[in-house]
Amino acid sequence: MRRVAIFLSACGFAANFLAYVGSFSGASVDTIFPWFILLFVGWIMLFIPMYVLEYPASRSPIFFWKFARCMPSWVAPCSMALALIGIAHLVWFGVHSGLGVPAIRDGQYVLASRGRILKVLTESDYFAFRAAGIRACATIMMSFYFAPMTYWWFGPRDRAED
Repeated sequence: MRRVAIFLSACGFAANFLAYVGSFSGASVDTIFPWFILLFVGWIMLFIPMYVLEYPASRSPIFFWKFARCMPSWVAPCSMALALIGIAHLVWFGVHSGLGVPAIRDGQYVLASRGRILKVLTESDYFAFRAAGIRACATIMMSFYFAPMTYWWFGPRDRAED
């Protein structure tokens, strides 16, 4: 069972990395977004056994930061770096989009927020904002998948065996 969890978490991490790279080549958010939903559900399914095996420590709000205590020394800094990169992408997107999302309204490319049009965009700006949204989501999901991937790879083998 542990090997299946390692494989699935590595595949989830790789899929998010490919979505991140694909966002630079003009990948459509409409083709990538349904996969993010599936990847999020997959992450939850990989996290539930971690939660159960590490209970009651997993109830702590800082469990994600402390899960690396019995792993190689590079795991915690990499986990923090991925989380900070994800947050930076999300903040960059929020600052540049004015907390709106790119949309098409009445045939125009716009930034919309709660039904209001914040700004009219050019086609290239619209696709740039869509790509930035993909990058933000992909980096956050990579940081989410990093924890189960390293946990199942390097984690306590005696409790995680079949």
